[in-house]
Amino acid sequence: MKEINLKGLNETIYYDECDNGLKVYMWVNKKVNTFYGTLSVKYGSIYNEFSVGNHKYKMPRGLAHFLEHVKFNEDKDTTAHDYFFKLGSDTNAFTTFHYTNYQVFGSDNVSKNICHLLDFVQNDYFTKQIVSNEKGIIIEEANMGKDDPYVVMLFKLLDNLFNNYDHKYAITGDKDDIKAITLEDIKLIFKTFYHPQNMFLVITGNFNPYEVLEDVKENQRKKSFPKYENPKRIIKKESKEVRKKYEEVNINVTSRKIKIGIKIPAKSIKDFDYLHINIMLIILLKANFGNTSDFRDELLEKELINGLGFMREKLDDYYIVSFTIDSKYKDEIIDLFNHKLDNLTISEQTFNRIKKVSLVSLILDYEDVETVNSLIQAEILNYDKIIDNIKEIEESITYEDMQKFINNLDLSERSILILNPLEDNK
Repeated sequence: MKEINLKGLNETIYYDECDNGLKVYMWVNKKVNTFYGTLSVKYGSIYNEFSVGNHKYKMPRGLAHFLEHVKFNEDKDTTAHDYFFKLGSDTNAFTTFHYTNYQVFGSDNVSKNICHLLDFVQNDYFTKQIVSNEKGIIIEEANMGKDDPYVVMLFKLLDNLFNNYDHKYAITGDKDDIKAITLEDIKLIFKTFYHPQNMFLVITGNFNPYEVLEDVKENQRKKSFPKYENPKRIIKKESKEVRKKYEEVNINVTSRKIKIGIKIPAKSIKDFDYLHINIMLIILLKANFGNTSDFRDELLEKELINGLGFMREKLDDYYIVSFTIDSKYKDEIIDLFNHKLDNLTISEQTFNRIKKVSLVSLILDYEDVETVNSLIQAEILNYDKIIDNIKEIEESITYEDMQKFINNLDLSERSILILNPLEDNK
């Protein structure tokens, strides 16, 4: 087992790999009485078109989420929930664009819980009846999403930003997608993507890593898997331009929401790697739109907004920055944000202050088992490794780097979405 020492953080990540290719990452905190285990499968909602060798497949949308649901059936009479309930543990799962995550959270019997997490996710029990029964449940979930203003906001904006990317489609799929899913689809996806070489296990909390690792390896040794086929997701070409620059919709919200999305070509900031871009982008956003920014204070002081949030993420060849604003004054807000986005700045003093706070936060993150588990997952998914010198990297970024970064940012492609309360349309 390898010990990955995180420089400047006084933390250690234990890492090893099972004979079948399953990678295991562990972080131990003896100050807590709980553990958190996650098994991530590198298969998400945007993998509906993929190739294996020379063969190409096109599957119904929503299949990743559908498989996540039916996976909890262990046999005709038992679910994973039944097993974990008897152990006094909680289990759950979620599907994203890029991966599916299965979780267990508890306070004792760590090895039993982790090994059963592996058992039920790697179990190939599927039947036509299970698939048929689940369709109605997931269609209902998909319909509920259409009534959730925050879900509608997210996917409406993505639909307006993207011309071809599958990120614009709901993770659940729509009614027709769900109805089209077959038992054969489920079995093909499970065989192709649910392979130990396409998974990784993260365990955080209070446990003996040597003992748990040996139990995990023994669990995997008892199982046989077909040869990993190394599937490749087929990525569609996407133009730089947003699909729609402006749209207003009426929905069940209590107050008007304004969503502004920016589509930034990754090639416009190719002088920096993914890690540096993530760090500098969040510093820049905090400086201009964060809780202590002059711009936010001014909007609140003038009572132009009731709330402001922002997020950023990388979706294939584009970085997406989005703002969610609670405001009655759409025209004023759009003008103010457009002007601000055209004139993003950061003083050296503000840069150093935010960077210092970020470094402190980085240290404080290593106190919570769920937060650390999520951090490890993110590094594996984004960089395919643990970044052992993240603190050094953040410290090394200079004000001059930030100025160069700002000069290279292309923020020209924007889409604005207005969500009006239903009564506004009466």
